[in-house]
Amino acid sequence: MRSARKLLIPVLLLLAAACGKEPGPDTGGPDAVRDNLIPTSQVPLFGNLSSYDLLSKAGTRTDDKSVPLGSLLERGKPRTLRFGDVGFSQLPFRPDADPALAEWGDCLEPEIDAATAIRKFYLETVQDDVRYRYVATMVAEAQYFRNHPDFDYLDMPGFTGVVLLSTPEGKVFRVETYRGGLVREAVLLHRGDIPGEGGEGLRYLKLYRKESDTRAGGDPDKWVLESAVCLLEKGFGDGPGISLTPHPQYTVSITTNMPEIIDIEGSGTYVSGSWAAVGCLPKSAFKAPSLGRWTGSFAGRKQAYFACKVTQDLVSTAWFEDAGPCIDREREVVNPLKRMNVAATGSGSYVNGTFMAVRGYYEDGTPRYHWGIDLEAKVGTPVYSMYSGVIVRTETEHPDRYEEKSFGNVIVTENDVKGLDRKVYLQYSHLQYGTPVAVNPRTGKPFARGDRVFAGDLIGYTGRTGNAFDDTDVPNKHLDLMAAFGADPVTGKIRSDTRTDPAPFLNGTIDMAGIQRKRGKVEDIRCD
Repeated sequence: MRSARKLLIPVLLLLAAACGKEPGPDTGGPDAVRDNLIPTSQVPLFGNLSSYDLLSKAGTRTDDKSVPLGSLLERGKPRTLRFGDVGFSQLPFRPDADPALAEWGDCLEPEIDAATAIRKFYLETVQDDVRYRYVATMVAEAQYFRNHPDFDYLDMPGFTGVVLLSTPEGKVFRVETYRGGLVREAVLLHRGDIPGEGGEGLRYLKLYRKESDTRAGGDPDKWVLESAVCLLEKGFGDGPGISLTPHPQYTVSITTNMPEIIDIEGSGTYVSGSWAAVGCLPKSAFKAPSLGRWTGSFAGRKQAYFACKVTQDLVSTAWFEDAGPCIDREREVVNPLKRMNVAATGSGSYVNGTFMAVRGYYEDGTPRYHWGIDLEAKVGTPVYSMYSGVIVRTETEHPDRYEEKSFGNVIVTENDVKGLDRKVYLQYSHLQYGTPVAVNPRTGKPFARGDRVFAGDLIGYTGRTGNAFDDTDVPNKHLDLMAAFGADPVTGKIRSDTRTDPAPFLNGTIDMAGIQRKRGKVEDIRCD
């Protein structure tokens, strides 16, 4: 869970009240905004600031053509949240609606290197069944923009810049300046109201346009200063401004193993307690695979698309057309294979496939123990992560030939096991040659050291690399599962002095009586 960050909810509530005074409630339908026509000369700021211009370059646009406000919206990118009994929704404007740069700072002199893109949002606030509509025009300080290129109005922790709030018709009714999470209300000054020597609390909003937009035959790659507006922060020097109450925010991250045919919905940042519509939708009705399972935060969900309340960070992956093995939700454990049977050795002994079985003797007479459990599987059988955790080791370069004293291609995971107060390390051995490791749907690359895994994630494929290549010892290709309570922090290799029986970590129990009768069955598997 990430630490609480600042959200501008108190300011939003303040805006709802302000909107009730200046713009007034809008009782029209949801598409009433389409009837609002905006003069193209005012599109950059969505407000009539002409009477406040301090500086105008030659050739400033003076046409009176108008465009519908609704035609400028990115209809496919809405954001919504709730705070108490107040609902907020946001639609961004198309970035190409009217390209312009702006700069906010203490100096009137143009500094094109400090200019940033103007970010505009159409907003609706619903309070007491009354809908208020307004537009937020945001100009971030250049450094903030570089660090937060995707900032928006409903998610502005530490925002530094200026926000102008307008009616959909273009009337500015409020201006706010932000200083890394502190907010001050500001007013627009007429030319005659500006102190001759400047003054404390004065800020300047400067607008730039491509030269080709303002001069015939101009350089199309050159930006020029078109106009500037002076702002005065209210109550400057009388305290820190409006203090923002910290409200936790959480991220939702959704991925799928089929990104080429599945669209993800709902990934993003949310205020704690807000509702999100999340899930996966097929890009085409002709290619609509069936959902196999969710892993991660949404494990156990049966639907591909649903609403959830966001009260913590949520990371989840939807696996399609792969139901995966059985999961015991009470213990939060998944079996590594869909079909669970102990593999027999060449002698036909299932006992020799279990932990601490004696597999012969060394030259000095010491027993040669088997330190894992051999699970029957054909080459290429999918292997699943038994628990959620982190990958600490992968070996993927072993060839398809016999290697003495080698586990071949392996994956080692570090896991938190419910009911235990220490880490458990699980090693999946003898993975197949060529493609031993599956693709991590959260990175688009094969699973690697440091990657987070969830119980039920497809992580690799069985094989016969290492000393499993010799079929005389293990005729049935298998997965060798090992467990330990310690691993080398540098290499991720499990420590031999901490090895333990993997059987208690399975979803199910090994039928030792049956194994004695040459039946390698795993029983009591829970499929929730």
